[in-house]
Amino acid sequence: MRRTLMGLALCAALAPQAQAQPAPDTCGRLATLRIDPAAITLPTTGAQVLSAAPVTDANGTYCRVMGAILPVDPAAPRILFQANLPAQWNGRALQFGGGGYNGRIPNTTGLETHGLEGTPTPLARGFLTFGGDSGHQAARNDDASFAVNEEALHNFGYQHIRKTLDAVRQVATAHYGQAPRRVYFNGGSTGGREGMTAAIRWPDAYDGIITWYPVTSYTGLRLWGATLARAVYDDNSAGWIPPAMVTRLARDSIARCDALDGVADGLVSHPDGCRLGAAAYVESLRCPAGQTGNPDNCLTAPQIDRALRVYHEGYTLPYAFANGSRDYRGYNSLEGITMQLGTERDLQDTPDVDRNARHAALAYQFFRYFVFGGNHVDMRQLDVTAPGPVRDRILEISGLFDASATDLSRFAARGGKIIWLHGHDDASVSPLENRRNFEAIVARMGSAATDGFLRYFAIPGLAHGGGRFAPQWESLAALDAWRENGTPPDAAIITDGTSSTTRGRTRPLCRLPTWPQYRSGDPNQAASFACVAE
Repeated sequence: MRRTLMGLALCAALAPQAQAQPAPDTCGRLATLRIDPAAITLPTTGAQVLSAAPVTDANGTYCRVMGAILPVDPAAPRILFQANLPAQWNGRALQFGGGGYNGRIPNTTGLETHGLEGTPTPLARGFLTFGGDSGHQAARNDDASFAVNEEALHNFGYQHIRKTLDAVRQVATAHYGQAPRRVYFNGGSTGGREGMTAAIRWPDAYDGIITWYPVTSYTGLRLWGATLARAVYDDNSAGWIPPAMVTRLARDSIARCDALDGVADGLVSHPDGCRLGAAAYVESLRCPAGQTGNPDNCLTAPQIDRALRVYHEGYTLPYAFANGSRDYRGYNSLEGITMQLGTERDLQDTPDVDRNARHAALAYQFFRYFVFGGNHVDMRQLDVTAPGPVRDRILEISGLFDASATDLSRFAARGGKIIWLHGHDDASVSPLENRRNFEAIVARMGSAATDGFLRYFAIPGLAHGGGRFAPQWESLAALDAWRENGTPPDAAIITDGTSSTTRGRTRPLCRLPTWPQYRSGDPNQAASFACVAE
């Protein structure tokens, strides 16, 4: 009965509602639209529509608008955006977040992040969908060179989110005669951070957020990459672990901990329990005294005490970030994930995300362009603990980028809702760090108040987008039902979308601190599991 009621709530929330519809030929007339700077909350020199054309495809009929938000600094890039305005509009809008260092407009005509295949897209459901390129243009989303321009840096940090929303509100008003009555945000990774930023900075402008594995502690993550670089590459790369051993560590950890949830299904569903045996496991692999180098069959002291320690436990600083935190939590590197330490032992002069430790390469981009103004930096000489101008710049960036505020009372007070999801197998953004940030919100606001607007779900097998369990779920329908009808997503089921033999299996979506424990029945069915807490 509970699932039936949830289904009825979802259907009611998504049912078409009477809205002002566009007059004939309104789409074409949008091509000449100019938006005054006063209509945009943050500093710009206005915005303009670059093109507007009617489209009919699998999403139905809609007006596709391409536009640009103009910078204050003539040397800064424009913010490019796309908005899709459906002919049958439901009065709601969904903003899509980007990824990496952005530089490209995300796909705004497809499903929401980790959406359920075979279901209608948000655009086909009648949502006005839109997104921007974060304020610069780049062929790759791991290129941070834009950040030498301060306006571009601030746009990427947070300002592009609101500037894009404001511009699209004006487009909607010109097209429909009214602005959206609901605005939701959906994204993962950088896009997840953007969603949390929207709720924190502009609680009156957004009604709901779907955030997957968000980089909430942005600066902490980049400094973790710099710390990892020293742990791995100091003393002629003494801490580097060869790919064969990295694979073994992941394989052994899964074998060690898979059945802790009651069934061997290839997933570590209880990583906290798995951690209890991690130290003994690592010691069993320690090389005999006197053995050095990078052997394939055992772990040396630098590999254990430097690289594995930083990966598994994180680091602590002698100063605090903007959110008051002095550390960054580690990863489930001994609980099933495959560490991203690269294919080559030697650190490249310009670190490469595949040949070298991935996070060291991303940290290089951050320090070179965010901190040092485009000048080369040797990651083997960088000391992120030292006082001085570098630390001052780090703290300035923390204030711009980090989305880890603990007081979201304004967002909650006006009915805003957040669905926050993270996978245990994420090797890009620490699930332990996001868990800590969620728990800090609970500590600040209290359990009851937090339950009224926020759900945090921890997902076994989910990595950073894929993994051994790549979930699919109608999260937008769930968010809309919660915001419109007060029905929280507490009985949700997710489907495995991996391209493997496990595709199609289901699991219950468990709220932190619970995890799915097998009880009885078909292990491929969610009904065979219960969300439990120790």
